[in-house]
Amino acid sequence: MNLTINLSDHNAAELEAQARAARMPADRYLAEIIAHALESQHRNKVRRLEEHLDTMASHVVPGTTAEQMEAALQDALDHVRQRRTLQPS
Repeated sequence: MNLTINLSDHNAAELEAQARAARMPADRYLAEIIAHALESQHRNKVRRLEEHLDTMASHVVPGTTAEQMEAALQDALDHVRQRRTLQPS
């Protein structure tokens, strides 16, 4: 992927200095930063989903059927997916 990022002179100089310190070309250094941020974001989403599922599980009434639990899980996933809809800018 190729893209252009407009940075302030200060931020561009800082990025170039950090890339030099890491002995990497600035574009590769920036790609590493973005990849790390995306991976971190994914881990956080997984952690939040796990926490939500734990919360849901703690509220399951004894005697709840597997079908009822699956339906509740599907409802929760549908709710999350609705909030994830991206709007064009």
